[in-house]
Amino acid sequence: MPVLFLLFGTTFIWAMLLVCNRIALTSFDIDPYAMTCWQLVFGGIALVLLAPGRSIPWRQFTLPINWAYGFLRVMTGVTWTASLLYISAPESGILSQTGMPLAALAATFVLGRAPGRYEWFGHATLICGALWLAWHLPGGFGNPAVLLMLASEVTAISSSVLAELHPDNQIKDTWAHLRFTGVLLLITASIFLIVPPLIALISPVPIPYISTSGLFGTETLIAGLLIGILFRGPAMVLSLRSIKTAGIEKYILSTSVLPFVLLGLEMVAAQFGLTPMPTHDSVFWISSLLVMIGIIQITVSKHRHAAKRRAQDRIAATAATPENAG
Repeated sequence: MPVLFLLFGTTFIWAMLLVCNRIALTSFDIDPYAMTCWQLVFGGIALVLLAPGRSIPWRQFTLPINWAYGFLRVMTGVTWTASLLYISAPESGILSQTGMPLAALAATFVLGRAPGRYEWFGHATLICGALWLAWHLPGGFGNPAVLLMLASEVTAISSSVLAELHPDNQIKDTWAHLRFTGVLLLITASIFLIVPPLIALISPVPIPYISTSGLFGTETLIAGLLIGILFRGPAMVLSLRSIKTAGIEKYILSTSVLPFVLLGLEMVAAQFGLTPMPTHDSVFWISSLLVMIGIIQITVSKHRHAAKRRAQDRIAATAATPENAG
């Protein structure tokens, strides 16, 4: 049960982060790129300083795996935030469902944990939901949000694999883990500052706001400070903890409810005039239904597959006892 609370708590914090980003972008004079950078800076500093009296883990800044992780997280954050210029937060949540089959492929070919055979039907249903929505967006599959969200999911899954394999993500000391997470956020922020031209070069579509020119805008700084400390830092901590505790597949499965959490939060924000009231048509609801069916299929298949494995392990253990061996 604590694992379920951890997984869905992580999803809720990410949803709050995304909705707050959308509020900032639509209601204030905010530079999206600079705001994301400051979120990482302030979130990272807060985590590093949470354990007073402990030494700053400078060694972490020299590890190539941390810089690789940081670069992947930059691409994930930039592309997802950019997609919110073209679609609503709940719609981005629907398109993010391509991450589930990508996670299953990564678990199969990288981590050596192949899912059950029937689970692939659930992944196919999720993809159908995302494709149905993408097809009906303005411009169809040519809508910039489609490629941006696909790039976001590819880099998100890649960074999640790195996080699961990262030896420093296995430590049990809570304060040390917080500092490790803070370092990752600061490295990610450094990449934001150093390589905006590279990000612009490899982005699947042109992103108009990749620039550090608005870095010191007052509203941008305030938004970066508040959202970074309240949501970006905690979201990273919970994500790494979830991946460590439950594995990449269950972590990504728990985030599949993100569109529905985002829809609820965005409706609340709209009631206070912070965002436009979401007005979703039948296309969105059909996509949502397909996503929900896919989630149910995957969840049931995982339970059956796990039960089958447990039964096989019990049979193997019984067969290996001395009484049966004799």
